[in-house]
Amino acid sequence: MTAVLAASLLTASANPLEALPWIGDGRSLPDDGPGWYADRSAPEFRAGFVLPSGRCTATLDIAAAGYYDLAVNGRRVSATSLMPLWSPVAHTVYVDAYALDADVLFPAPRTNWVTVTLGNGFYNLPPLRFWGRTNRLFRAMLASGTPVFKLAIAGVPELDWSWRVTRILRNCVYLGTHVDAARPETDTWCPAVAMPGPKGRLVPRTAPPIAQYGVCVGRAWWLKEGEVQVVDFGANVTGVPRFRLRGARRGGVVEFLYGERLNADGSVNVLTQTAGQIKRKGMGGPGAPVVAAQRDVYVCSGEAGGETFCPPFAWHVCRYAEVRGLNRLLAAGEAEMLLVSSAVQDAEPGKSFVSGDPVLDRLHDVCRRTFRDNLMGVQSDCPGRERLGYGGDIVATYEAYMLNWDMREFYLKVLQDFADEAADDGWITETAPYVGIAVKGEGGRSGPVSWALAVPELIDGLLRHYNEEKALAFYPVCTRYVRQLAARHPDGLIPQCIGDHEALERAPDGVTATAHWHRFVSLTAGFAKRLGRMADAAEFDVLAAKIKAAFISKYVKDGVVANGTQSAQAIGLYLGLVPAGQIAAAEQRLVAATEEKGYGPTTGIFSTRYMLMYLSEHGRADLARKIVLHKGFPGWLHMIERGATTLWETWKESDDVYSNCHPMFGSVDEWILRYAR
Repeated sequence: MTAVLAASLLTASANPLEALPWIGDGRSLPDDGPGWYADRSAPEFRAGFVLPSGRCTATLDIAAAGYYDLAVNGRRVSATSLMPLWSPVAHTVYVDAYALDADVLFPAPRTNWVTVTLGNGFYNLPPLRFWGRTNRLFRAMLASGTPVFKLAIAGVPELDWSWRVTRILRNCVYLGTHVDAARPETDTWCPAVAMPGPKGRLVPRTAPPIAQYGVCVGRAWWLKEGEVQVVDFGANVTGVPRFRLRGARRGGVVEFLYGERLNADGSVNVLTQTAGQIKRKGMGGPGAPVVAAQRDVYVCSGEAGGETFCPPFAWHVCRYAEVRGLNRLLAAGEAEMLLVSSAVQDAEPGKSFVSGDPVLDRLHDVCRRTFRDNLMGVQSDCPGRERLGYGGDIVATYEAYMLNWDMREFYLKVLQDFADEAADDGWITETAPYVGIAVKGEGGRSGPVSWALAVPELIDGLLRHYNEEKALAFYPVCTRYVRQLAARHPDGLIPQCIGDHEALERAPDGVTATAHWHRFVSLTAGFAKRLGRMADAAEFDVLAAKIKAAFISKYVKDGVVANGTQSAQAIGLYLGLVPAGQIAAAEQRLVAATEEKGYGPTTGIFSTRYMLMYLSEHGRADLARKIVLHKGFPGWLHMIERGATTLWETWKESDDVYSNCHPMFGSVDEWILRYAR
């Protein structure tokens, strides 16, 4: 009921695809583990149509489960092969609309041909055992199946589809793509069939699509002359590589391996972006690769004029690519990374941020790159090994995102994802779409309260930044959650949570959980008042007061919050949980905690933002600046000094586990944009 209420505000009108069946190739999926990793060519579908006499334009609507690539009369119409947007398709399937004009359409009586190639996307993932867990994550939890689609062209009768196999032998968003350009193109077309598809309602997409926004040109050098070369794209970026290959023999196999770092011997290090940390035999399950790295394979056609490989249905995050199988070094312009992300627009179009401090300007650029790398239909934690829409990362950084870009429609879509996942049991999940990860919540599918906080924080942000009343449609998601959680914790305290993730000296988890529980209830009370639901508002105000009193009683004494760390002090102060008579002492303790560390931040995912913002909002922007500009470990400048072009997941450098492109410490960019201009 909740999800339907929210979705109604995103739906402009009844969709012409509703009455159409899902179309597929009729092939069944593998039964065993090894079969999931064998060749299975992506299908291409085609149908002919003639425009009504006198018409030279048309509107095309398409919905798909899995990725699609769309062309009309041989001309590509879709901007990338990475659509539609990932969503909980058991609840919501997004419909993309394309305006076709005379540039691509033939007038009557000539036949037009529309072709759709389907990739697996997140709908047909192999059963990879992320972190070695069996039958609990990703494919087991996501609505999944054989990729299918629906397509309609306004004014054209239902289309008669046929299909054939392509040269795309394998494709996986986590493992890469294998294309055999030497394989003869088949002329065998088979009738397409109606197949089961996702059960979600069809909703016109309003969130920005995945599109290319730039290009990075790579520079290559030999690692082992004539056999292995390394390409440096200059920065750690999310994109689709494009390699121009000259002089390759027909049937020659070229392998491309991607990584964020280099090993000591100059080879590419894949370990910081290996899917699910699958790095040893058997960990990923039967048939899975020993190391679940991002890898593309291309079998060359041997065309005399050269050929181009641009892997479909996959994207990579990398700074480096290791290339094997070419006997000539890639020249300037022959290795590029097509930068892709959700096509969000700058918050201040045409204006570039300049602080007057080149160090802060560089840090801002690093933050923006990290943020952009993690906008792929969901706001991800990292664009490599997980690619998931974690609520905690959103709580930490959504303000910084909104200061950089117009995030209105993007975040309405994110709220819809969380609403869909909460529709059945009322619990807000740790990630949306939900893939089976539920750490220290209330059991079952429920995520920890600090991650669930993403829902009211986004509603509040959309109201403050854009006065976006549509966000209030998700109010019932908050009220249902509040009442369920309040019944579980009548004393007002929540002891369990992931906590202030990656803090070097962290507040007790109960501090983070209870403080965020208070924030959740307080925000919900504010929404109730805005909606005129005064009985709800009174109920939630009483509950918020109860939580605050319980927090103070358990955790605050003489201005010291719990263990008195930067983490604990920042959480208590910023979230308004220190009694008025103890605020001065609490502020003094926070200042002392920073001075004791030489102004190096020891904070985590949440308290980093809270510390910088609280200090600056209360007359100590000078101290916040010292923290931001702290040199050496720990700190942002330490990352940059170590060669980082995107932010790390941890203050401590990692070359074998943790992501090197993680947005959560990017909350510093909110401080830069608000206080360093």
